[in-house]
Formats: sequence, C-alpha cells, structure tokens
Amino acid sequence: MLNLTRPAMAALALVLASPAGVSACGLGCSAELSLPPAHVEGHGQPLVDLTLTATLTNNDKPVSGVDVEFLALGPDGILLGSATTGPDGTARLTADNALGPDSIRGHKATSWTTYAARVAVIQSSEQAADTICAEQATAPFEFVP
Repeated sequence: MLNLTRPAMAALALVLASPAGVSACGLGCSAELSLPPAHVEGHGQPLVDLTLTATLTNNDKPVSGVDVEFLALGPDGILLGSATTGPDGTARLTADNALGPDSIRGHKATSWTTYAARVAVIQSSEQAADTICAEQATAPFEFVP
C-alpha cells in the first residue's frame, strides 16, 4: 500500500485531475473564492441554525459543481462540512440546530474568530478541478450566545 503525506496526495490529485497531467495552477489560474463575514445570534437558545456561504468565480464568472470545504478557525478550529457550488457559484453550508456554545464536537463556538473556505483538492469534473488553485478565503466569524 502506498503511504503518501497530505501534500503529496494534494500534488497527486492535481496531476490526476488536470488534462494531460498538467496542473491548471501552473497555467495562470484566475479562480477566486470569496466569503462574507458571519455573525450568528443565539438569542439565549441552546442551539441555533448555522448557515455559511462561499462564492467561487473563474474569470469573473460563477463556477458550479465545485466542492467547497468550510472551516472554523481560532483556538478550537474544526472542519465544519462541505457544500457544492450551485449555478450562481455559491456553496451554502446549512446545518439546522447545529450551533451552540459547546455544540459542535465539543469545540466552543464563542472562541472562533474567523472562518474559512477552500476548494476541496479532489473534484469530480475537469471544470471543477481547474479551480483547485483558488486560494483559501477567510472572513470574520462571531457567535453571540
């Protein structure tokens, strides 16, 4: 069994996902991921809904069908989940009754200061694979219980 490090797996995914084994990143990638700031009010409820969005464009046009991963950053950072971009290029991560002071895998949401999104390394289409060179985007995140 082949044992690859995470960077080696990412490099291999780039080669396999690109036509003729050439990485789209080396061809002047213009894919861009953007995030709005997130502010969630708990209003004293033990759990509230969490919705995050990220928009992916390539040459200023929305890109659909791309898997985007969302992460909470801060002292207790975690992977929140993933969503696929729609026709408008926007990925929406929605989780009902998912956010509370200790509600996501024991990590305190009040300690998060930033959230991020990144295009997943492995994609299922050539168009999506061409966007993996988009840089990770970050935005402020605030949860007020």
